[in-house]
Amino acid sequence: MKGCLDKIEQQRQCAQYQLQAHEVEGNNDETLRFLRDLYARSRRGEDVWDELSNYQKSRKSGVTGPLIKNAFRRFVGALQGNRCCYCRRWLLNIAHAKPIEHVLPRNSYPQFSLQFWNLAVACFDCNQLKKEAVWGSFLPDLPEYPCATAFTEFFHPRFHPYADHVSFERRETNHVSHVTYTGHTPQGEHLCSELLYIIAARENLYRNNPSLAEAVATLQDFQEQHPEGDLPALEAFRSSLNDSLQCQLDDSGLDEWPLKGPEPETRPSRRHAR
Repeated sequence: MKGCLDKIEQQRQCAQYQLQAHEVEGNNDETLRFLRDLYARSRRGEDVWDELSNYQKSRKSGVTGPLIKNAFRRFVGALQGNRCCYCRRWLLNIAHAKPIEHVLPRNSYPQFSLQFWNLAVACFDCNQLKKEAVWGSFLPDLPEYPCATAFTEFFHPRFHPYADHVSFERRETNHVSHVTYTGHTPQGEHLCSELLYIIAARENLYRNNPSLAEAVATLQDFQEQHPEGDLPALEAFRSSLNDSLQCQLDDSGLDEWPLKGPEPETRPSRRHAR
């Protein structure tokens, strides 16, 4: 299938990851044993992600959840060119700024909470915007993870080469910034309409309003130094700020449709993300 990772490349990535599952080579075998145990339990419908995250987290070395996740970020981040799996902005070198994204959300698909192909690395904004959105029509009790060619309804960041499905352009001067995304396939168009259209609109608003850009950057830089949940008041404020900006962007739309308005069958098609 054009625009889809073939089985040989999938096998190569799996083999490479098994050699890099921990930052320290001597801890690799123990890490894989721990992950296989968690994976077996996840297949029975347990959401084991929090258990992985909290595993021996107080330790600074050895097999710990945070170090396992750091190794995964490093491995998959390199495959993504150190860019967000969705918007392709550069990923910061801070763990909290590049969360691990569950393509099929773990709230709806706990059996895939530790599935290798279900995990990518996103930026903070894309991860927060997508949240637990279920894209596609896969049944919640799906026994096996769908093969790469089954993802025809939406963009899968681990299976779909980005450039085959979406292109983006960024133009900046001293005072103006503008980003656009264009979907080239049904999967790419879906990503633009559901996520990138909003990311682009927010970024253009921030970048072209220096005071707002500076304030948002300060808040983001501070928040990204702390694990999720450590600053509930700040997280709530940023969520409210995003909602407010969303309303402003919806009200300013030239086409009279909000950024995420009616279902696709009731609104005009949007190929471009502004």
